[in-house]
Amino acid sequence: MILKGSQRGNGADLAIHLSNTFGQSVEVAEVYGTVASDMLGAFAEIEAVSRGTKAKEYLYSLSISPPSPLTREQYFEAISAIEHGLGLIDQPRAVVFHVKDGREHCHVVWSRIDIENMRAIHMSHDRSRLMDLACELGRKFGLELPPGLKAWEAKQHFEKEKLESTLGEKAQAEETGITPEQRRAEITAAYEASDTPEAFRAALEQKGYILARGDQRGLVVVDRFGNPHSLTRHIKGHKPSVVKKKLASLKPEELPSVAQAKEMMRARTQAYDDAQREQNKEGELDRLAEKRRRKEQLQKERQAARHLEIQQAEQEMLTRQQSERLALHAAQKSEAEGILFRVRSAVADLIGRTPGLRSVLAPIQKMTHLDPRERHRLENDALARRHGREKLEIERHKRFEARIEKREALSREKALRREQRLAQEIRLEKERAAEQARKMENRAKQDFYDAARDDGLWKHREFDEGELSQSFNEAAELPQDDNFSDDDGESYVPDWAEEPDDDGDDDGQKLRKDRGYSYKRDDDP
Repeated sequence: MILKGSQRGNGADLAIHLSNTFGQSVEVAEVYGTVASDMLGAFAEIEAVSRGTKAKEYLYSLSISPPSPLTREQYFEAISAIEHGLGLIDQPRAVVFHVKDGREHCHVVWSRIDIENMRAIHMSHDRSRLMDLACELGRKFGLELPPGLKAWEAKQHFEKEKLESTLGEKAQAEETGITPEQRRAEITAAYEASDTPEAFRAALEQKGYILARGDQRGLVVVDRFGNPHSLTRHIKGHKPSVVKKKLASLKPEELPSVAQAKEMMRARTQAYDDAQREQNKEGELDRLAEKRRRKEQLQKERQAARHLEIQQAEQEMLTRQQSERLALHAAQKSEAEGILFRVRSAVADLIGRTPGLRSVLAPIQKMTHLDPRERHRLENDALARRHGREKLEIERHKRFEARIEKREALSREKALRREQRLAQEIRLEKERAAEQARKMENRAKQDFYDAARDDGLWKHREFDEGELSQSFNEAAELPQDDNFSDDDGESYVPDWAEEPDDDGDDDGQKLRKDRGYSYKRDDDP
């Protein structure tokens, strides 16, 4: 079981992210400890409470990723244990289940604000506590622990094979389709295959990266999408001090800045896109358009289901409010027809008309609601306010749904752009591989010719006039006289070797004995 937690703010963005159904199914299992029953409203309440403190990161977000499926009872048992381990007992929380690519995982978001003391709960050393809890829960549920947790449980040092991604790198990976591990493997391979800084720089260029001087760090690499990355962070198995020492001869003024590298990469990408657009395959465009259409249709179906749910809730609310107004109106009308109502109304009018009575009895009248008409007015106002809040709640749900749809559209476009970029990367990689193969083949041919020349196996030779045809005839073992014989031993003269006719016409064929037997064309001198 893998537990990843972080403190964060901006609850509205987190609620929209957890409600995004693009590429996954979403189930809001629980919203606890708040008046609102949805995540957006709950996180807004927690943010409003946090304004009374200095906390900017008022939420604690945790993802639970088990290696094998768990039951809901096991999930909530794990959540309860994590709450006790992190000191978040009885704090408002939201529990969301996601199913992506057939794998279910859970997200839990707690409020860090202690309302009684109006302070944020301290979350120091939460990573260590989560590692201990992951080992404990994995053993309890019979789950296989990953190598990192096994090493943690045994108190041993463990070097991660994968590069721990930051939130920015995760966003870049979602947009480009290239994970930090893939980028790290390419840059490490270029570094290990290079003996000099210039060779390393050329190797990066060949793999589609540009080495640049960083604005905040020494050296960075800019990928083909214009995103800068720390160089030493992406070289596996080599200490930063060793990398800096090896590349010390590179002068910063000789390297482009990050902005210049981005512009260079943008120009390359634009040139490649223009070339691809000119020789674009109609099938590729049709395939992407069809994929976009299918994804849009799927999202429309999911959005239509959510819209229907909101519309049903709104229609139910309107029907209920109408019946409540009719019921209140009928009750007030029935009460107004009674004798007690008329008497109390007349007494209230008398108190209002008489200054002496008004000064003494008016406060008592307000506290006891002696005037039934005033009570009816208050009842109508209270009902109208509650109905107004319910309508505002529905409108908030509609706005929330619109923001979710916008986020889903952005996710869809990112996914399509990522697929298009990956297809371009594959084509570029094939082109680079073909160009490299051509260079290697030409280099091999040149090495072969150079070796043959050095060993004397191949020499340049000048042929005199007629010598080439004579050598050809000798290699073909053609006879050098007029004696030709067939299979029976009878001699004969072939047609092409016959003497010219009496009229001087040799039919374009003559025997040239001075250079051996060869074919003479009509236009030969």
